[in-house]
Amino acid sequence: MKTRRKFINGLLILGTGLFASKKVSAHPAKSVLIHQVYFWLKNPKKDLKGFIEGCEKLVKIDSIKKAYIGTPAVTERRDVVDHSFQVSLTVYFDSLEDHNHYQLHEDHKAFIAAHEGKWEKVQVYDTKIK
Repeated sequence: MKTRRKFINGLLILGTGLFASKKVSAHPAKSVLIHQVYFWLKNPKKDLKGFIEGCEKLVKIDSIKKAYIGTPAVTERRDVVDHSFQVSLTVYFDSLEDHNHYQLHEDHKAFIAAHEGKWEKVQVYDTKIK
């Protein structure tokens, strides 16, 4: 037990040193637009896999800087945490123009046409980081 504790403490010290040595900035070098989309599916058991595959095709659009597809994390249940959605899509753009290109892109329109019947609700949050 003592060896285990010593090992864990060593890892914590090492991790703290690594974290402390990195420069953390609240502001990226240039502005970024973050497009977050949350989907509530009508029939998640049936549609989840195909829906995520559709998202994977969608994030190949050339104006996207970075993208993440996710499902609710198994975190503590609290009043302020919403675990009710089935799929989240977080997309980073370098500019509003890149976002607008994405919105009008034929692959985005095809995704909506192919999958809009699968969702019960969709919620979008767009954030500009300066």
